[in-house]
Amino acid sequence: MLLLQKQWEKVVAVTNEVDLTFLLLRIFSLAGGIVWLLIIPFSPEENATLIRSLIYFSIYSLLCYLFIFLKPGLLKKVYLASLFLDLIFLSNLVHAETNLSNSFFLGYYLLICLHTIYFGLRFGLMVAVVSAACYIISNLPMLTYIEWTDLGMRIGFFFFIAVPVGLLTDKVNRDKQKVEHFNGTLEIMVSQRTDKIRTLLNQERYLREILNTVSHINKLLITAPDIATLLENACAQFVQHGHYGSSWIGLLKEGTIQTVHTSSTPDKLLISPPYDVRNPHDNFYRSPAGQCIRDNKTVIRKNDPETQDPIPWRDPEELKGFQAVISLPLRAYHSAQPLGALTIYTWRKKGFELEEKNMLNELAGDIGFAIESFRHKESVARLTAERTANYEETIFSFVDMIEQRDTYTAGHTQRVAQYCELIAREMGIEAKQIKKLYKAAILHDIGKVATPDSVLLKPGKLTSLDYDLIKLHAFAGYEMLWQIGMYRELAVIIRHHHERHDGKGYPDGLLGHEIPLLSRIMVVGDAFDAMTTNRIYKARKELPEALAELEAFSGSQFHPDVVKAAIKVLANIKISTTISQLPISNLEKKRFSYFFNDKLTGLFNEDYLKITLNNLDLNQYKCLYMLHLLNVPEYNKHHGWAKGNLFFKELATELQTRFPEAIIFRAYGNDFALISTGHIPLDSDTFNTFSCIIGTEIKIELQHVDLIAGKAYTIDKLEKMELQILDQHQPTINDTYTAHHAEIVHS
Repeated sequence: MLLLQKQWEKVVAVTNEVDLTFLLLRIFSLAGGIVWLLIIPFSPEENATLIRSLIYFSIYSLLCYLFIFLKPGLLKKVYLASLFLDLIFLSNLVHAETNLSNSFFLGYYLLICLHTIYFGLRFGLMVAVVSAACYIISNLPMLTYIEWTDLGMRIGFFFFIAVPVGLLTDKVNRDKQKVEHFNGTLEIMVSQRTDKIRTLLNQERYLREILNTVSHINKLLITAPDIATLLENACAQFVQHGHYGSSWIGLLKEGTIQTVHTSSTPDKLLISPPYDVRNPHDNFYRSPAGQCIRDNKTVIRKNDPETQDPIPWRDPEELKGFQAVISLPLRAYHSAQPLGALTIYTWRKKGFELEEKNMLNELAGDIGFAIESFRHKESVARLTAERTANYEETIFSFVDMIEQRDTYTAGHTQRVAQYCELIAREMGIEAKQIKKLYKAAILHDIGKVATPDSVLLKPGKLTSLDYDLIKLHAFAGYEMLWQIGMYRELAVIIRHHHERHDGKGYPDGLLGHEIPLLSRIMVVGDAFDAMTTNRIYKARKELPEALAELEAFSGSQFHPDVVKAAIKVLANIKISTTISQLPISNLEKKRFSYFFNDKLTGLFNEDYLKITLNNLDLNQYKCLYMLHLLNVPEYNKHHGWAKGNLFFKELATELQTRFPEAIIFRAYGNDFALISTGHIPLDSDTFNTFSCIIGTEIKIELQHVDLIAGKAYTIDKLEKMELQILDQHQPTINDTYTAHHAEIVHS
């Protein structure tokens, strides 16, 4: 069915109203012949002739249109063939009549008219001649008694119809050809015009990119603190332009290029200067930059693949494929001597446009003026740089300070920013506000720079005093940022990121919609991250559990609209299971020792042993030895407490020396523990060979445990330290953290 439809569409595409008239004429002729056969009485011989003619007409008509359907491209040839057959059929009908009173001769008029319209005047006249001949032949039996005037009139009308219709058709065809020629010419002109416009648009777009690059570099002229920063950042901006492959700036001193600045470290691309501009024997002399400085004018050269670039590249392949190079003198003012040269390599096949050259000339002049200003007013430039310093770099330096103090907090701010962005997008907040929220989230804990290490780094639950101190970080961050105009909006968001929907938050106790919208989002993102990351004394919540907790506190701690969006967008995120408060850097480990070191031996204490056992999924420790020291009271009694303390220090030192791959703890006074990632084969005799034990009454009772990740362990002290396996669903410490108390634990 589909094939028939497609074939029919092809037929429709090549036919018009004349073709429909042909079809209707054929149907009308067939119907007229049948009616005539039924109404008019004929002799048996005439009747048989007419029937044969109608059958013949029906068959060849069907065959013609079937052929047209199958081969629509041969339409005209079919019409020519059918014309011959139509004339035979029509002549038979005329011949079958015994007088001139019949109307079948009108069919000749239709044939002449239609074919003249379709094929033109000449063909119409030919059809008229053939039709006249056929008409005369068909009426031969009646020539003896017919009126010649009547016959002549009928035949004359054959030509009378053909001539005006043919002339009109030819005129229409000529006009059509003119229109088609005009349309073709117009189409070519439109195409050429379109190509020209496209070229102009591409050129305009390219020049806009150049203008954008120039604009960025002009901003650098104002904000750069020194010459090196200005020139290196300017080169970096040039390279960011899509068609510029490389850029460098050389500064002149005593006739040679002494300093080179590029978008990357100069010694990675260029051989270290100096480059001699005046010495004809130096390769650099032939370079565009050398000529530019000597002639004090802009130099443009097309790339010649056969000639090596005279610039002293470390690896000439770096510039393989460039199309042209431009070198522009850097001058304090137009008629001044060059301070150096700016050189840019382009990969664009057309090289540098005239407008582009003019813009780069102006920019080179601006850069030259800036260089001269820096050189003559260094003290003023330093002061200006301080006043126009990038506040963002300054502010983020405070964030870096916090990260160096506590890398867990640093990761937390980044995750909160990502969660806030997802929630805000789901709520349909505009991109500008989302960007503002993201920045605020990165900075939301900046106030912790004023929080003491003893509180900021304290693991586990905070005391009431600790809590009061850490609550100050929201307002402290606000005060830091409010002083800077460009950060005032962020300061307001940060101030309220611990407010609660029910008004029980801090620092201002805002209620519901009194809390700024972006702050409401940050409240949820902050709490969600606190729920889903591991704490020293509390394992993270699984994602479904955290989402359920958000929903549970919707309307109390959290705004319902924010929770609704958060549950939708956070349902499929992947949360790392490796995030923890365990120390990573040496600095963190030193600070951790403030809380977890045994004061006498310097080893970790039993609190840190509990933490280690509670984080086996992260630290991957598998082997535990518990050492219980016997006869310690007797040793102290005989030798004194000072000697006993010295013994413990010596034992700690020897344990660390013998087992450097293990982490060692002192717990509950007379007990020690060794934990390692791999198994260490030990027995009690191993420790009896320790130099600090030999000759003393102290003995070591040893217990080994294979640790299994996923299980929860705790330790207890009865007569000696004992290890217990806990129910994983039971907390290992009295930790009351919930979503609505997220601020109690570091968040």
